[in-house]
Amino acid sequence: MARWHGWGGACMAALVLGAAPAAGQSSQSWTWCVNRNHIFPMDTAIRGCTAVIQSGREDQRNLAIAFNNRGLAHYAKGDYDTAIADLTQAVKLDPDYADAFQSRASAYSDKGDHAHAIDDYDQSIRLNGHNPIAYNNRCDEQLLVGQVKAALADCDEALRQRPNHANTLMHRGNAHLAAHEFADALADYDAALKLNSRDAWSLYGRGYAKVQKGDIIGGTADMETAKSIQANIAAGFESRGIK
Repeated sequence: MARWHGWGGACMAALVLGAAPAAGQSSQSWTWCVNRNHIFPMDTAIRGCTAVIQSGREDQRNLAIAFNNRGLAHYAKGDYDTAIADLTQAVKLDPDYADAFQSRASAYSDKGDHAHAIDDYDQSIRLNGHNPIAYNNRCDEQLLVGQVKAALADCDEALRQRPNHANTLMHRGNAHLAAHEFADALADYDAALKLNSRDAWSLYGRGYAKVQKGDIIGGTADMETAKSIQANIAAGFESRGIK
């Protein structure tokens, strides 16, 4: 993955941070479960959320939050199936929980189930249309299934809501590449690299666009630099129809 991320590593999709209990309860278990600023190990967060879920003291909304947060922690550990199970329970308890749909979409995506991921991003955006992270992630997801125009529309909306965001500029650059709009791709990658000069995706994409526009030497240099940062970067572009 090349998505903006919250919990987890740089190759994971964006996730919201662990949510706090709706009624403001305070306990050690909730402190671990919320894991504000990610100060605790994920196993500690999972233990805290499990204690909250099993306590028998929480209302339905707070149980949904605890399942969501435990799902986030499992996602951060790369345990996508367990994350999906917890996040499914969260949306069953609270069908209007936009962030839980978004988080489950991320887990489905990293598992390779892009159809379910898009469905969940759709639900998250339906419930909360002012979320540039969901639009940014769905932009990349649409590109993975070959829906280039839809990808561009989603990245445009994400950047309207959150201008000059490096990861979203990179995703839109990828979509422009897939559409053979090389000048537009170059503009997006240049803007992204001004914000994050070591982003392998933007470097490789810019190199690819330069080569397509006839700058073989400059393009090759960018692509080789990208490979030195992330050796398998070409495979990520190929999975998005850019070969």
